[in-house]
Amino acid sequence: MIKTDIKTYWDIKNLSSIKSIDEAAKAFETEFVHIFLKEVRKELNKGMLSSSFSSKMYLDMFDMQMAKTIGDSDKLGIKEYFLEAIKTYEKNSK
Repeated sequence: MIKTDIKTYWDIKNLSSIKSIDEAAKAFETEFVHIFLKEVRKELNKGMLSSSFSSKMYLDMFDMQMAKTIGDSDKLGIKEYFLEAIKTYEKNSK
């Protein structure tokens, strides 16, 4: 069984375990990529794959794992963008 440490926005218990801005940006990047993959899959699935509950659930879990893998690669730069935005907000809100 694959153990993932994805912290989703609806899981308050795990979300409260985020201790740093870096972790929050990483979680946000992973969720952003997951939502992106989910929306792309909606367009690809029109007529291609089964629309059963089990296949949708499997593909969503696959997308979650892909989002984590993509996020862990640090190749997108989304996390850095979020961190820069947070630093700019903190600097300008004082």
